Amino acid sequence: MAEMNLDFEDVTFSDFKDESQSEFDNPLESLPPAKKNMVMFFVIDTSSSMAGSRIDTMNEAMRNVLPELIGVGGTNTDLRIAVLTFSSGTEWITSEPMILEEYQDWKDLVADGVTDLGEALTELNEKMSRKSFLRAPSLSYAPVVFLITDGFPTDNYQKGLELIKNNKWFQVGIKMALALGDGVDMDVLAEFTGDEAFVVQANNLSQMKALIRTIAVTSSQIGSSSMPLVSEDLLAPGDVVKRGPTKQEQMKEILQDIRIDIMNGAEGSYFDVEDGW
Repeated sequence: MAEMNLDFEDVTFSDFKDESQSEFDNPLESLPPAKKNMVMFFVIDTSSSMAGSRIDTMNEAMRNVLPELIGVGGTNTDLRIAVLTFSSGTEWITSEPMILEEYQDWKDLVADGVTDLGEALTELNEKMSRKSFLRAPSLSYAPVVFLITDGFPTDNYQKGLELIKNNKWFQVGIKMALALGDGVDMDVLAEFTGDEAFVVQANNLSQMKALIRTIAVTSSQIGSSSMPLVSEDLLAPGDVVKRGPTKQEQMKEILQDIRIDIMNGAEGSYFDVEDGW
């Protein structure tokens, strides 16, 4: 019998095709494509200065925005939500990032205590890792981090800020900060985002709701488009820049229009001008 030599590098599925079939099903093609993972972190101040209309509006805004985020990343993206609150200490409302479609029942937050921002940033750094909240079986997009506060840090925020600033995921992600009212340390928020352009101030309840909704939807749209990241070893900001504008830069390009539209169009009762703690 003649010897048969097969070079497996040259063998394709067509070599085994049954000519009697009009079509040939490639079993690999029948597998659904692996979805990319993207986590959106909401870091929310629930200190006592948020009590009353502010926390009520916050809860209403979050309840309304969650359904609007469904489908933002398309069929090939698992958009997940992680919610961290901070006051006298911190609490993860989500024990792990939740698939958006499964996290539509928003539980109202309650305001009390001081403003431990440094502890919140330390906790965020701990979870923003492949070993924790950013573990995924497939590719991951850079995260979105949305900080919302109405006051000043009451702890050593600089320690937490230094930790998160050295986090590679944080470096390449989209960082946004929403200041509620006039009693906010805007310099601290600019340190957090890396640029004061990413700090937006809401002066009334209508602006607050509109900004939470618009920033959340827009940043998640940008965050779940292009430039998937594989591992923390590949997360040097310089590498991302070489492949085009960072997602933070893309957000900056449209943020000014968002700010103008909402500031000109939103109406409502203005916040009390007082320091938040």
